[in-house]
Amino acid sequence: MEKLTEKKRKWIISQFRTGRSATSIARIQKISRRMIYKLSAKYKKEGKEAYKAKKAGRPKIKLNPAFVKKVVQIRKETDYGSEKIHFVLSQKGFSVSQHITQRILNEKDLTNPCPKRRGQRKYIRYQWPLSNYMWHTDWSQHKAEWYCVFIDDRSRKIMSAGKFGNATEQNTIFLLYQAILVNKVTPLIILSDKGTQFYNSKKNKKGERTPSLFEQELDELGIDFWTSRRNHPQTNGKMEKWFDTMKKRFKKHPGEDLQDFVKWYNEERIHHALSYKTPEEVYLENL
Repeated sequence: MEKLTEKKRKWIISQFRTGRSATSIARIQKISRRMIYKLSAKYKKEGKEAYKAKKAGRPKIKLNPAFVKKVVQIRKETDYGSEKIHFVLSQKGFSVSQHITQRILNEKDLTNPCPKRRGQRKYIRYQWPLSNYMWHTDWSQHKAEWYCVFIDDRSRKIMSAGKFGNATEQNTIFLLYQAILVNKVTPLIILSDKGTQFYNSKKNKKGERTPSLFEQELDELGIDFWTSRRNHPQTNGKMEKWFDTMKKRFKKHPGEDLQDFVKWYNEERIHHALSYKTPEEVYLENL
């Protein structure tokens, strides 16, 4: 009965009340006679309200204003989605569903539009089993500044991050040594794209390629150098995701210091891919 439109309900009731048989009406509308008798009884009881179709689903639950305020606060402070917010609240003893959390974000206009959403996808997560086995690195521009980062593959921990006026090979090498000295460790492998800050693609007349200064430094340190395929950013996807997180964070928190953001990212921000742990926790677990 709920599938019938208001117009059809009105027609069925009027036809039945004027003496048309339930069998005839049921054959025309392709419904059961029981539905017609039920609709007629509802009309006698409710009058014209019987024309209106009921809304699908359960009525909305009235939400506690304090809980709504808590969800909004976590969203603004961390930029977490409903899944992470639900996890954080569960850890604090709240037993509200993720659906309710998502509803609050939607009603408060705190969700980002995604017109190209493709539905649920099966993820295959590629990662090394140990921290410091592989580091990723890349450059990205935000406004007038250039940012370079070294990130651990297993834990997603930021080993070093820097803001520069230019994206140069010398600045890349400087940041690499900073990561090594601060963390007192060198990785076995470093992965980057084929940008000029990392890789020299030019060949001489003999068709030979001279290694870049960055490659030479890695060779001196005994670190293997891997590069992603051209036009295939997925290989260095952890870097692409981190830069996206950084830019969104800076947009919502203009003026935030890069190193303060790195500290928050490493020590406070939980990750779905890390079973809701922070990069620092996972880094120490997998040394």
